[in-house]
Amino acid sequence: MTAYKFLRSGAVGPFSGFRWPRPRGSAAGPWVEAVGAPVRCRRGVHACHVDHLPWWLADELWELELAGEVVAYPHKLAAPRGRLVRRIDGWTTAARREYVHACAWRSRDRAVEAADAAAAERLAGCATLEALEEAARELAGTVPQGRIALTMAADGAQAAIAELPAMGAYVAARAARHAGGEAAMDAERRWQAAWLVQRLGLSAG
Repeated sequence: MTAYKFLRSGAVGPFSGFRWPRPRGSAAGPWVEAVGAPVRCRRGVHACHVDHLPWWLADELWELELAGEVVAYPHKLAAPRGRLVRRIDGWTTAARREYVHACAWRSRDRAVEAADAAAAERLAGCATLEALEEAARELAGTVPQGRIALTMAADGAQAAIAELPAMGAYVAARAARHAGGEAAMDAERRWQAAWLVQRLGLSAG
């Protein structure tokens, strides 16, 4: 089964610290095997369907092959065996920047919907993330209507300026949840996943 996995630089597991054996040339990397049946977050080779990717952003994105019985959990997959097939070269510094910037402006849009007319006009007129963060922070401290959404817009802008895609995506998802509940947050995560699929040319199957 084809899946995906985010790793730290050098193909290192973000939580396990495991250094994955990488492919050489056109051949997939060696198989990595777990001892025993998969247990979420404890045992097994963990990976992602494309819909899960926004939860696990890291430095490198790899296409992974899973083997054995694949167990589906909320936001992740697990299997007894897996191997790296290829690195997704499109997940570059520039792509990460585009992604977190897009998330920041979506958080801004939530604040525009929640704020009063004057605050919404000011936010809508922000042309840079720096201007957005400054305006949203100021308005969050002075305008009662939409204060939480304004704070989230400022946090999203801050994450984008610092180029922290995982944080920016999280803020955008929480802003959606604040605006429309769990269904809105799920829709926001689907939008984030679709952005990655389209931008990086991933297989959504």
